[in-house]
Amino acid sequence: MSQVLEVRDKIRDFLRKYDEITSPLLRFLLAYILFTSINSMFGYSEFLSKGIVIFLLSVICALVTNSVIVFIGGICIVLHCFSVSVEVGIVSVLFFVAMYCLYLRMFSHCSYVLMIVPVLFLLKIQFAAPIIVGIFAGMAGIVPMAFGVVMFYFAKSVEDVSKILKTATEDELKKFQAYEYIVDAIVKNKELLLIIVSFAVVVVITYLIYKLPFNYSWYVAIGVGGLSTILVFMVCGIMLEIPVNIGSVVVGALVGTIIATVIQMCKSMVDYSKKESVQFEDDDYYYYVTAIPKYNMSTKKKSVKKMTEEE
Repeated sequence: MSQVLEVRDKIRDFLRKYDEITSPLLRFLLAYILFTSINSMFGYSEFLSKGIVIFLLSVICALVTNSVIVFIGGICIVLHCFSVSVEVGIVSVLFFVAMYCLYLRMFSHCSYVLMIVPVLFLLKIQFAAPIIVGIFAGMAGIVPMAFGVVMFYFAKSVEDVSKILKTATEDELKKFQAYEYIVDAIVKNKELLLIIVSFAVVVVITYLIYKLPFNYSWYVAIGVGGLSTILVFMVCGIMLEIPVNIGSVVVGALVGTIIATVIQMCKSMVDYSKKESVQFEDDDYYYYVTAIPKYNMSTKKKSVKKMTEEE
C-alpha cells in the first residue's frame, strides 16, 4: 500500500508542479474523447467527422473552461442534426436552449458530468454513472446527469429519424413529422424515465452516506452506492413494469464501485488510527473539531538529532 501511495503522491506532485502544461493537456484529452463520442452518437456531418477537425477543436478546448467545451460540443451536435434535416436541427437547438436555461446557468461547475455520462453509455457501463456522480458531484450532479441521459436517447431517436428519411417513400415522408417522432421518443420513453429516476435515487443515497461523519464513510458510501444501484433498478423496473437487464446493472455497478474507489484513493486517503477530537468554547459557541491526518508518503521524514553540552 505504501508503494501505491508513494506513486500517487509523485504523480499528484508532478501534476501540480507542471500545472500550466498538464491542465491544458488533460482538457485536450477530455475534449478529444468528447468529440469522438459525439461523432459516434451522431456523425452525420462529414466535415465535423474528419480527424483533423476533431483535433483542432480539441486544441481549442484545451485553452478554455469546461462550460465552453460543453458549448462547443453542443454546437457540433446541432450542426450534425441539421445535416439530417432542418426539423431535427431546430429540435436540437430547442433542446440545448432548455439545457442552458435549466442547467448551465446553475450547475456549470458540474459540466464534466454532462460530458462523462454519454461516454459511459457508449462504453456500455452506464450504470456506473450514479455512483461516480454521487461521490464526486453530489446532488448538484443530478440535473447534468439527467441531461446526459436524455442526450444519449436523443441521439438514438435522431439515428432512427435519419434511417426513416433515407428509406421512406415520398408519400411516407409527407406524413412523417421528425420533431414529433423525437419528442415522443423522449417524453414517452419509460426506459428513459426509469434510468433518470433510479440514477437520482442512487446519487442521493450515495451522497448522504458519503457526508456522514464516521470512519470509512467514503468507502461505505461507494459500496452502498453499488448495492443500491442494483436494488433500485430492480424495484423501479418492477414498479414501472419495465424489463431490466440485471447482468448489465451488476457489471455497471461493479465498474462504478471500482472507479470511484480508485479515484477516491487518488483524491484523499486518511489515517483513522490517528483520529483526534477537540472540544473548546468561546462566549457564544461550543466547538467540536475532529482532525484526521492524511496519508502523504511524499513528505520526507525529518530526523532530529539531540545535542548535549559538554561541561
